[in-house]
Amino acid sequence: MSWQLVKYVLIAALRDRLLLSLLVLLALGASLSVFMGSAAVMEQDRFALVFAGGGLRIASVLGLVLFVVFHVRRSFDTKDVEFLLSRPIGRAAFLLSFAVAFSLLAIVMGLAVGVTLYALGPHIFGYGHLLWITSLIIENIIMVNTALFFAMVLQSASTAAMACSAFYVLARMMGQILGILDSGSGFLGIEAMPVVMQGISAITPRLDLMAQTSWLVYGVGDHIGFIYVATQGLVFSALVLLAALLDLVYKKF
Repeated sequence: MSWQLVKYVLIAALRDRLLLSLLVLLALGASLSVFMGSAAVMEQDRFALVFAGGGLRIASVLGLVLFVVFHVRRSFDTKDVEFLLSRPIGRAAFLLSFAVAFSLLAIVMGLAVGVTLYALGPHIFGYGHLLWITSLIIENIIMVNTALFFAMVLQSASTAAMACSAFYVLARMMGQILGILDSGSGFLGIEAMPVVMQGISAITPRLDLMAQTSWLVYGVGDHIGFIYVATQGLVFSALVLLAALLDLVYKKF
């Protein structure tokens, strides 16, 4: 891994005003959540916290995905990737450096959202909020690595962005899909569809179990903890990075 390449990506994020956009996003999200919370009859602080958590979760993921996809595709289009690979750095180190840089941005984004939530309700902050922030960070890391994979494989930035969005929606709905399969009520009238969806669920992260909004109000149950969240992030990030590395190794420049 090259720390100079990591620094190069982080400087590109500063140049593209990603952090400035993050601050504006957090300010707007917090202001809107406080405004909406003021309309609640009871527990206005909890309403504002839930509203901010749900909105900032989606906004942070989409912002990171768009930055990763367009930065990687722009690097290919401007021949930056070919120039960097001409230096004494292997393709594995190149990909790992990009993944580390994007993961650092994902961590910063998640921590910024966590600080915003703490500012909205410091008196109700607890274990559920800490797990929510941790799972949001892991979710961000999963999505930036997935965006890196799609940006490496697909030639169009818009196509890669739409593929990431579709993947995120699928991962968020996986619990409902598995529930339909377990109910035995059929799936769109296609007999082979349950088998296909079971296979897809085996390689799809359960993002519906990550950063649940109910944790901000009712706390966390016994079935999910920090170990589950960290393990899911580690396993799936390693899977998509391995797939991206295989594509990069066999890619002809």
